[in-house]
Amino acid sequence: MSTIRMILEALEGEMSNPGEVVIKTKLPRYEVLAAFHILEELDLVEVVYSKGSHKVYQLTDKGLEVLEALKRGEEVEITHKTKKEEIQTSST
Repeated sequence: MSTIRMILEALEGEMSNPGEVVIKTKLPRYEVLAAFHILEELDLVEVVYSKGSHKVYQLTDKGLEVLEALKRGEEVEITHKTKKEEIQTSST
């Protein structure tokens, strides 16, 4: 099972911090923390609580869609535009 799928499944239906996801998935902490940065940038997870370095995440609708596709065994391609790219695209 892929790391991304394991993390998304750990967040399914609940809010968790990276430490809780490490416990649920038994993945290395550095791997989970790195994945959260990527998942947040891709809008698959969102921060619902943040105080200092402590963050609590939940799946976004897009994250849930990706998880469901992965569960069905589908290949998933995710594209992401940065805010700067969206502005350039919309102004041309």
